[in-house]
Amino acid sequence: MDLYIVTGASRGLGHAIAMQLCAARDTRVLAISRAGMRDGPPWRDLRADLATEAGQTAAADAITAALAAEKWQRAVLINNAGVVEPLAVVGRTGATEIRRSIAVNLTAPFVLMNVFLAGSPPVATRRVINISSGAGRRPIAGSGAYCAGKAGLDMISRVAALEAESSTVPVSVCSLAPGIIETDMQGVARGASDEQFPSAPMFRSFKSENLLKTPDEVAARILALERAGKLPPGIADIRELS
Repeated sequence: MDLYIVTGASRGLGHAIAMQLCAARDTRVLAISRAGMRDGPPWRDLRADLATEAGQTAAADAITAALAAEKWQRAVLINNAGVVEPLAVVGRTGATEIRRSIAVNLTAPFVLMNVFLAGSPPVATRRVINISSGAGRRPIAGSGAYCAGKAGLDMISRVAALEAESSTVPVSVCSLAPGIIETDMQGVARGASDEQFPSAPMFRSFKSENLLKTPDEVAARILALERAGKLPPGIADIRELS
């Protein structure tokens, strides 16, 4: 039996991944999100706000319990939850919004990866997939908090992958940029004013030029790569993998 842990499972890419996993045989899904999976049948469905310490603690405890619940053949943590806000240039960004962005995009996945690695050594096949972004690898005007969080996620993934090289317990850690996907986050970016978010025209062009993939398409691709063991350690871009 395989265990998959998916954060941000109530919508977008996380929802698509969780739904496809729920339909797979010999697979159990621990779905973590603020809203819950109203239309999916996960093995366990945890409602937790990963922007808060309480939510991160609840999610960490749920992961520990799930790992101990059965003798799993495979355990995979997919840190997908993310927020694109605040969309504002540096100097006009609210402190509360900055803290929330970093909490969801960096602190929570770091905390959950930490507890997953600590609790999963008995599992034969262990993988961590941190859903990153091209925004973590190049600057986007008006998206400083999001860029910083994803850049940090890339780096902690690289550190964990490096540490795994000398570990006696195998684990694969990949920070994966999933390409451009039609999600609520894209809608928020397109709808922002050019003054508030100088990069808004670029996001509108993604839509007008039909460059956006559907969440289902990308979810299927990620899961196929994971099952085939084709996600490299460190950082990767799905558009460069075959």
